[in-house]
Amino acid sequence: MLRRSLSLAFILFCLQLPLAAQEIKAPEAVFGFRMGEDRRLVNWEQLVSYMTALSAASPRVQLVELGRTTLERPMIMMVISGEETMADLGKYRQIQQQLARPYGLASEAASELIREGKTVCLITMNIHSTEIAASQEALELAYELATANDARIHNILDNVILLMVPSLNPDGQDMITKWYLQHAGTPAEGSRMPYKYHFYADHDNNRDWFFFSLQESRLVAQVLYHDWYPEIVMDQHQMGSTGARFFLPPYADPVNPNVAPSVMANTNLVGKHIIAEMQDQGFKGLVTNTVFNAFFEGTMSKTPLWHNRIGILTEAASARVATPLFFPRTSLRGMGQDLPEYKQQTNFLDPWPGGWWRLRDIVEYQKAAALSLLDMAAMYKEKFKTNFYELNRRAIEVKPEDHPEAYVLPQDQHDPGNLLELLKRLRYANVDIFQAGKDFRSAAGDFRAGDFVIPLAQPARAYVKDLLERQHYPDLREYPGGPPRQPYDVTAWTLPLQMGVKAVALNEALTIPLERVETLRLDIDNSWIQPGWVAIERRFTHGHQLVNRLAKSDIDIFELTEDVGGFSRGTFLVRCDAGNRERLQSLADGTQIQLQQLPLPAGEPAPPLQKIRPARIGIYQPWIPWVYDEGWLRLVLDNFEFSYQVLHNPDLQKKSSLSDKLDVLILTSQNRGSILKGLSGREKKLGDPELPAEYNGGIGDKGVEAIREFVNNGGTLLCFGEACEFAIEKLRLPAENVLENLGRKDFFIPGSILEMTLDGGSALSYGMPAQVPVYINSRIALKLLPYPAEIRETGFYGERQLLLSGWAVGEELLHGKAALAEIPVGKGKVILYAFRPQHRSQTYGTFKLIFNALY
Repeated sequence: MLRRSLSLAFILFCLQLPLAAQEIKAPEAVFGFRMGEDRRLVNWEQLVSYMTALSAASPRVQLVELGRTTLERPMIMMVISGEETMADLGKYRQIQQQLARPYGLASEAASELIREGKTVCLITMNIHSTEIAASQEALELAYELATANDARIHNILDNVILLMVPSLNPDGQDMITKWYLQHAGTPAEGSRMPYKYHFYADHDNNRDWFFFSLQESRLVAQVLYHDWYPEIVMDQHQMGSTGARFFLPPYADPVNPNVAPSVMANTNLVGKHIIAEMQDQGFKGLVTNTVFNAFFEGTMSKTPLWHNRIGILTEAASARVATPLFFPRTSLRGMGQDLPEYKQQTNFLDPWPGGWWRLRDIVEYQKAAALSLLDMAAMYKEKFKTNFYELNRRAIEVKPEDHPEAYVLPQDQHDPGNLLELLKRLRYANVDIFQAGKDFRSAAGDFRAGDFVIPLAQPARAYVKDLLERQHYPDLREYPGGPPRQPYDVTAWTLPLQMGVKAVALNEALTIPLERVETLRLDIDNSWIQPGWVAIERRFTHGHQLVNRLAKSDIDIFELTEDVGGFSRGTFLVRCDAGNRERLQSLADGTQIQLQQLPLPAGEPAPPLQKIRPARIGIYQPWIPWVYDEGWLRLVLDNFEFSYQVLHNPDLQKKSSLSDKLDVLILTSQNRGSILKGLSGREKKLGDPELPAEYNGGIGDKGVEAIREFVNNGGTLLCFGEACEFAIEKLRLPAENVLENLGRKDFFIPGSILEMTLDGGSALSYGMPAQVPVYINSRIALKLLPYPAEIRETGFYGERQLLLSGWAVGEELLHGKAALAEIPVGKGKVILYAFRPQHRSQTYGTFKLIFNALY
């Protein structure tokens, strides 16, 4: 009843705005509670409605809809500045674009633009939906900037343009607020929502800021790199509850060598300024230089560093969503290697003494940090804008000693479609891409007209270099001779390796004409196809997307059962005739696949072939949202248009056979204990929230038996990463994980790229090169045992150096071990992937190792 009354009051408020626009109501007056009040939250629909009304009422505020989210909610950004600035936003946007890309911009003209322009700050909030405080703070911050008239606010409005994104994941903001409020006042209050708060990525949505797989990342990339070019970015987060109250830069070691030292120095300056100001205001428990480093490229706050922007991460200690928690002094502990104990030290000057910690506290800390940032951006406007311009100018004016000069990505690739996907990722970040105007020769090789060229003489120089070169993560130890120090995230992300694309670094100046690429397309021509057998080469990753489209168009698909006329076994075949020719050509053009006519000897009506169909696929989805691997797999399969079913615990425990509805079952990377028992094995303390019973547990013994029966009856089970250990133990497979009992000091590969060799005789390796980079993020390597049926070691590690990018301790323990194995079980088989074939949807180079099992 209360919720209904509030909604009615809000509608009446909005209707009155045109008549009384000068009266702007505070969020508290509209919603009936102060933002951050215990057990009270504003959902996304309410937030958008308030921001819409604020935009209509205040000349300082403009709401911009950036687009629609994954689940079709509006994604909004608030533009806030002084009235005169708001009346001429186009001018200030143009100034930003000129300073960000200062080709031909004279220093005198730049100085004038710097004086005339405003500091543009982007503050993003609530990418992780359980970190709910920032979305609530956004309402209060926007209101204060729209209505306050003190000197501090006027100075900000006169010198700064604030771009504020109240949630980087509106779908999850809405889900979490509704889940929490639904269970408030019950034993489940503050419990984890059992499904992903981003439809695909959950918490991993903040690892997508160089690959742009997700709709929300792409929408904000448009703001960052095409429209507004903010000099300063702040991304507001929450962290664990028992350590410091609030983190700000400086970041922890190591430093990424591709980021300009000036960028890091200014990032440190801003972080320290905010810390000092918050300390002066009485905030306690502020920490720097621990846990969070800026080596990894891929998070919202850090990726702008490679674009010459200041990138500020804030992390506030969490409550239990909107439920307050009491912290006795002895419950507080250190935070990472650089704050080993909860006591005063240089990077933690004033420890919080303990007590109640509320959502409102988080709102206060985050708002204070945001206002301090804006205050500093106003105070040092010319400094920040000058530095931004100078860094961009220097990146364009590459010195002769700066190597490489450019990267060349030849069109002649093993899989040209993957090349196109890589280039698309670079374009999301406004990287300039060209094509060679004629053939040319260099010390690195011979190249042809039309090959793609990415000069490093451009503002995104550091970004391009970091993504295309191989990472060399420093060998950091917890103490001399001790175990490796845990990185913040992964240690390798080299795009050409992940995507199976050849990229060549040039260390000499280019003298050939270059043509700027406006539209990324491959040079294909399918207009010639004639009735007969048409081949789709298996090396094309997007060929699987084409095959899936053809199957859904009721066009029969076949594959070669032996090599024919230059086409290898496994090549997809389609019978082209007058009835389907146009459709076939249209679908191939739409997926950028070059079709080829299959030559047949005279008198042979058909090649050696077999008919295939897309398998009936099931993906196990546990009630554990942070099994990210499952969501990324769904995104990959959706992108390539595979049909599948999502299965939960009850689906695997029913008496009916899985074989009746599935051909293939996939278990993504998840430890064996949680597959079997979910999280129910964790010890609960008095006061811990209780998840509703239907979301507890794992597949249990019934699920194990169902999987065993499924495989014995002819089904195929795919196990990724840690799920291999579940299959080895519960299905009693003739395999061992040789790394199972090793500690970090002996073996440690925290997200790196290594080389695997493939057995070309397996159908799994159709279309794959003999050696392939694979993404390793699990402690799994296989030793296979004697068995009365043929086991195929489809992928294995060689006896030489395997590391291609990142960091590896104990790499020699992988030498000669299997990484991809096919084990027959009854009438079916189990395929073990001791790596991540679809890591964060980035590893296009190994997608085919999944897809080839799905027909």
